[in-house]
Amino acid sequence: MSGYTLPKIALGATGLTVSRLGLGGFHQLEISSEIVAQVVDAFLGVGGTYIETARGYGNGASEQKLGRALVGRRDQVVLASKSGARDGAGIRRDLEISLQLLQTDHIEFYFFHGVNSLEELEAITARGGAMDALLRAKEEGLIRGMGFSSHRPPQLYLEAIRRIPLSVILIWDNYLEEQFVPEIQQQVYPLAREHGVGITAMKPLADGFLYRSPEPALRYALGSGSDVLICGMNTVDHVYEAAAAVARGPASAEERRTILRDAPELGAYVCRQCGGCSDALMALFRLEGYVDRQMIDYLPHDPADYALRLRLAHWFDLTAIAQQRFADAGWDEGALSAEASSIVCPYGIDVARKAKFALAKLRGDRLNVL
Repeated sequence: MSGYTLPKIALGATGLTVSRLGLGGFHQLEISSEIVAQVVDAFLGVGGTYIETARGYGNGASEQKLGRALVGRRDQVVLASKSGARDGAGIRRDLEISLQLLQTDHIEFYFFHGVNSLEELEAITARGGAMDALLRAKEEGLIRGMGFSSHRPPQLYLEAIRRIPLSVILIWDNYLEEQFVPEIQQQVYPLAREHGVGITAMKPLADGFLYRSPEPALRYALGSGSDVLICGMNTVDHVYEAAAAVARGPASAEERRTILRDAPELGAYVCRQCGGCSDALMALFRLEGYVDRQMIDYLPHDPADYALRLRLAHWFDLTAIAQQRFADAGWDEGALSAEASSIVCPYGIDVARKAKFALAKLRGDRLNVL
């Protein structure tokens, strides 16, 4: 036993109170049903009450495993699943399969999963689209409310919150991504609060990139504005480790500054947006983050860390957006380079070198010859 009990919080205006740590379903694909059951046992044992999964996780494998593990105790959790369908018939079909595999007659929140363009959002909200189908499902008692997730820039979340009567959103949040997508905390969270939308935050360990820093990463993310941190825990030890961190509460302002200063994953390359550079230079580094999460730095790394960086760097696939925004900005590259050469970074970053790589990434140049 861990000896920790998870704190609880009201989830937006849903009327539900849930644990601040949620169990994510994606990584249940990596383990057997027997181990999934052990993980669920441990999660419930520390007071966990929020579990999310998706139809697309192993074509229902995650839903099926979690459904088995929750037999006889479905009423102990708030359950969420997701569908990639954008049309009414498709999402209704997915919902019925989700209910069957999860062995339940209702799901608290059913998400529009991985919405990656305004065109997809418009299809969802069109007459006869997925939103209409879920509104009917809500009237039938099959779901309590609708959710929204995406891996695209936060502007899509702002549109979704305005256009759909959402109960909850799922958005990424960690101390790596915060350095180049500050709009999540500055724009999305306030709008969600204004509309009474609950906020669940995925990827507090940045898809595993922050594996060396689980406690500071979780406590940092816990204080960034979301209600629930969704973690893809696939061992009992992971559950207890995450529960211990969340039970300690959010990192203080001073602790957050220390985390950003000392984080081994940020090191002497990732821009902390401290204000020591011009707005244009900091914006350049944010766009670099869109390209590869500032993971590809051409600095020495041990083989395992290097392989992890290569696997995760382009997870969001935002390069085209970044390069278009760079072209639209019309910055004077010479002036940016000259400024970068004059900066003494408090985090030890060679700003001139970083600017050279950032400009090359955004121009689409060959990095491996620099």
